[in-house]
Amino acid sequence: MKPWAPRSLTVRLALLFALATLLTFSLVGSYLYYSLARQLESHDDQELLGKVTLMRHLVGKAGSVQAIRDDPHLFMDAALGHNDLLLILRSADGVPLLDTQPGAGSLPRLPLTAIDQTPDRKSRKNLRTSAGMPVRATALWGLIDRTGEQVQIIVAHNVSDSQAMLASYRQQILGAALSGALLAALLGYVLVRRGLRPTRLIAQQAHSITAQRLDLGLDVASAPDELQQLVVAFNSMLDRLHESFQRLSQFSADLAHDLRTPINNLMVQTQVALAQPRSTEDYQGLLVSNVEEYERLARMLDNMLFLARADNAHVAVTREQLDCSQELQRIADYFEGVAEDSGVRLDISGTGNLYADPMLLRRAIGNLVANAIRYTPAGQVIRLEAQQQAQGSNIRISNPGIQIAEAAIPRLFDRFYRADPARSDSASSAGLGLAIVQSIMKLHGGQVELSRSADQQTVFTLYFPNQDA
Repeated sequence: MKPWAPRSLTVRLALLFALATLLTFSLVGSYLYYSLARQLESHDDQELLGKVTLMRHLVGKAGSVQAIRDDPHLFMDAALGHNDLLLILRSADGVPLLDTQPGAGSLPRLPLTAIDQTPDRKSRKNLRTSAGMPVRATALWGLIDRTGEQVQIIVAHNVSDSQAMLASYRQQILGAALSGALLAALLGYVLVRRGLRPTRLIAQQAHSITAQRLDLGLDVASAPDELQQLVVAFNSMLDRLHESFQRLSQFSADLAHDLRTPINNLMVQTQVALAQPRSTEDYQGLLVSNVEEYERLARMLDNMLFLARADNAHVAVTREQLDCSQELQRIADYFEGVAEDSGVRLDISGTGNLYADPMLLRRAIGNLVANAIRYTPAGQVIRLEAQQQAQGSNIRISNPGIQIAEAAIPRLFDRFYRADPARSDSASSAGLGLAIVQSIMKLHGGQVELSRSADQQTVFTLYFPNQDA
């Protein structure tokens, strides 16, 4: 915004109305002014042409140049009653014969229209006499029929009254334009302020919305049609903020719970150990137990740091072409010992390539496989499958086990969320694994989906788009 521009939209619109009115009145006034000026000039030209024709006729009937000099009354009678008319007659060599108003001053030299021609528009000039009188004048040659002598005929019309009328008219137009602009500004201010009343009502509604009342929203029905899209967008933003605040509150509660457990363990174990003298073996056991809790805290903080960096796009993603079968086999080999201890088996199938960051891919699949091993009954099989498509590649991790409640599915990828309300497995899981999987897929421009197969298998599908998709 320019520094001189008013901050008030009402004032700005009122000034624009005033400017538009001033411009309109000025254009219309200018048109009327020049129309009047042309009409007055045309009237003067007709009078000039009539007088010039009459004077040429009288010169033709005169006896001689000397007769005109001796008795000019005939010409003076023709100009009688026309006080604003100037008539000047000169001989062919420029000797003055007649001047009806010598006090008006002399005229500049004018081009003379030939004897056989009628004065045209170009021959009529707007001039000022030596005394400062504004006139519209024309000049032509006249011929005395009897002697053949030529006479210079100069006729001028005093246009002082016309110019005064135009000056007054110009002032009236200017006053009308300024008055109209001022009236338009006042009316515009009142009308715009009244028209913007719904925006003030919306602002009042917005002022009543607080962090604890984000679910109120704005009344769409009370907003004018032009602002309804803005109100709908604002309400959608409030819904997103409300959901984010709820997630943040839940995240804070979950974080406090998950951090409190290992810290309490460390505190209680240490206090018990210090309550009385212990053997070296007891202190060593305490330190081993504390190290496990510290490692758990370190893993939790590492995962939280990764999620924070992923949310702010600070995780570098280096995508390269990977062989699906080799990557799945690598992960199966890594979890082979854990799977055997849990009594489950990993089955690998699929071919093709995918474009992904190797470390992030293994972390995402590893989190899903770890969850599958945790919740798969002994003696069952966990399947890792890869399928290449035209636009990308799918990695599917499926396992049998307890079905996930439908109500838990929308929040399954939230941080610190566990489908088990009792948190019975909080010691081995911080509830960040699936959130990390979702962040990794977003970094790759892909997505993760949870579904249930026909044979009641829990299926997580990772979709990785091609490099040129």
